[in-house]
Parts: sequence; structure tokens; C-alpha cells
Amino acid sequence: MSDGWRRPHGLSPKLRAALSALALVAGCTGGDRLREGAWTFRVDTTRSESAGGVRSTTWLRTVGKEGPRAAPQTEAVILSFDCLPGHTISTIMTDQALRQGSVEVQLKLDADPPRRLPGFAGTTPTGGQLVLTIPQDSVLALLSGHQRATIEYSDGAGSSKSTAVFSVGGLEKYRAAFLAACARRGGKSN
Repeated sequence: MSDGWRRPHGLSPKLRAALSALALVAGCTGGDRLREGAWTFRVDTTRSESAGGVRSTTWLRTVGKEGPRAAPQTEAVILSFDCLPGHTISTIMTDQALRQGSVEVQLKLDADPPRRLPGFAGTTPTGGQLVLTIPQDSVLALLSGHQRATIEYSDGAGSSKSTAVFSVGGLEKYRAAFLAACARRGGKSN
């Protein structure tokens, strides 16, 4: 049975499952194509069977590659900006299990000097997630105008050290529309 959602090539089964679950939760209805280096912007409204109401979600995503520090980045990873009623979240969604805890992320944009960002890592039922704990609009402002973002992070125990590389060029095309859609749906940047 097809859920109508096209998955990027090269993703492991666990990350594909996580993306499918996230797509289902977000109410994705099909036709989406996530591929490396391309931004995908989506606004969805779904009817909640349990609550009997309508739920709106807005997201902006790009696919990159990750790997252990000082090694080639070969595994697919997603940089995701999500807006749900009442809150926003900026995450790196990975196939690897991350030990829970606070982390410090190092973000390098193009040839700029690296900067440190606070985050929180944890394991999800199908992989791992690193949540950037600065306001979402601040993360988007940092990325705007750049072509490449290199993000180094560890899990909460500091035992798993990874580097993720994302093509972020073209963000300007979606940023204002994403933030406006998020604001209309009551998403508050944390």
C-alpha cells in the first residue's frame, strides 16, 4: 500500500520509516520530493480523528549527508523546520540513535568562522533527532544568504560525534513564505 509520498533515494530503512511517520503526522498527502540540496516547503491541513478538529502544520526541509567526524559524509540526514500550532522546532533528523542530553552544535556557513549553538539530542522510535534550542527564525536568518552549512554535533553523552553537510542555497526563496504561513497558524518561535 502506497502512502503517496516519494522518498529520497539512499535513505536507510529506519530513516525512511521516520520520514514516513513524520509525513503521516504532518498530514503530507503526496507529490513531495526530498532530494539532496533541494528545499521542500509544505503547508498542510489535516482533520484529527481523535480530537475531531483540524490541525495545521507547516514545514521547510532540505536533505544533506552526514558521517562520523573526519570521515566522508555518506548517510542521508534531514534539516527540518516545523511549525505546529503553538510552537516551532528546528531539527536534524538522523538515522543514528542519539543518546539523550544537552549538546553544543558547531555551525559553519560557507567560509565564515564556526559559531556555537545550543541543542538537545535524543533517540526517536526510528532514529535520532537533534533539536536546535534557539528561536527558529534566528536559525533561518543565520542560514539565509549562504550556500553550504556544515554542522558538527555529538549525542547527549558526547560519544557519537557526527558532521552533517547541507546545501542551503535558495533558502531566501522560501523563508518569508514559511515564516508567514507559520505565523498564520499560531506557531511561536521558541
